[in-house]
Amino acid sequence: MRVLYVSPMEYGANPAVDAVGQGLQSRLAEHGIELRVICADFRSKDWPGTADAAMLAGVRTAVDAIVVWVVTPDSAATGAAAAMRNHIPVITLERPHYPVSASLVYPNFNHGVYMAEHLATLLPPGADVAVIGGPGSVDDDELVLGLQRGLRLTGLHLVNDPEDPRYKNVTDVAEGGRQKALNLLADFPRLGGLIPYNDETMLGALDALRETGRLGEVLMVSRNGTPAAVRAVRDGLSTGTWDVDVTGNGQLLGDLVIRAVVKHEVLDGQCVAGPIGHMITPERATRWEPWESRIPYHAFQSGLDQ
Repeated sequence: MRVLYVSPMEYGANPAVDAVGQGLQSRLAEHGIELRVICADFRSKDWPGTADAAMLAGVRTAVDAIVVWVVTPDSAATGAAAAMRNHIPVITLERPHYPVSASLVYPNFNHGVYMAEHLATLLPPGADVAVIGGPGSVDDDELVLGLQRGLRLTGLHLVNDPEDPRYKNVTDVAEGGRQKALNLLADFPRLGGLIPYNDETMLGALDALRETGRLGEVLMVSRNGTPAAVRAVRDGLSTGTWDVDVTGNGQLLGDLVIRAVVKHEVLDGQCVAGPIGHMITPERATRWEPWESRIPYHAFQSGLDQ
């Protein structure tokens, strides 16, 4: 059996994205299923057409299932429809607006609320806090909504609009986070807290804090539990990273594939929630288990044989 995974970023661009694919591959390998990967980078000018093209290639070569990370609710609709017409199960990370076999959904809103609550335990009431938003993906938008709700509940003062392009890291990588953090530091000189929506953005924000001499002055929390973010927490550079168990989410995607192609279940659009996770604090960072020791990491096989 062969399964196609359409990844939203090139390998190496974002370790959390890579880890989802590794988790998926590890679970499929347990059942002797081969994973093939095509990267359809959502930052490319040709996207989302590249995602559709990848899925159509999967249909032409008759893969047994297709897994796709739904970046926006309507992306990859053409490819998914073609696969479903050809009785190829389509499994998505996040739920799209079109019919698919099944979806894995992050509890994004909860993550945001709990991240804000953590920061509130470390700042005085009413402290100024800024949020760096993401590229407009399903999961990041829901996370930012949760962050805003959590800040209101805890009495912290959100100083910026996370949807303002001046403060949104649409690149999803560290350099974009650096640029948006520099904008925030310039616009709001009394910041007590900063919430970059993900760990890569946080790493860029660390560079901005170093450049401006404000490292240690502005407290940060971010999401994903990536190795570099855990090191930052351990080193006292960040107050925490919300660990969503990225590799475990990849394995949950694999479980849905196995139910569809091995057990021949009709999933009927079922949604499965990923684990809510927990905050990696400085104390917990000393006990954190690296992703590579949780599952075997192997190089992906790229593309499809025609």
